[in-house]
Amino acid sequence: MKKSFPPEAVSSDAAAPVDTATASLPRVIRMPDLQRIYPVGRTTIYELIKAGKLPRPVALSKRARGWVLAEIEECITKLKTEANHG
Repeated sequence: MKKSFPPEAVSSDAAAPVDTATASLPRVIRMPDLQRIYPVGRTTIYELIKAGKLPRPVALSKRARGWVLAEIEECITKLKTEANHG
């Protein structure tokens, strides 16, 4: 059984410290998150990468890939602008 402590028993200084080294790292998203932000199929995403309209994914591990969120947001803004003015 887990022990629970009343809120007043836990010091306000007990919050986990923020690691400043990782706090400054860019946020990386995976394919499902990318598809929620820009709802198109995987094939379309890879076609946009090949055409240079979306950035290439970065390696997170031997098999995992992801995209830097700030780069994706910038490219999607450009794609939407092109679609509206095209």
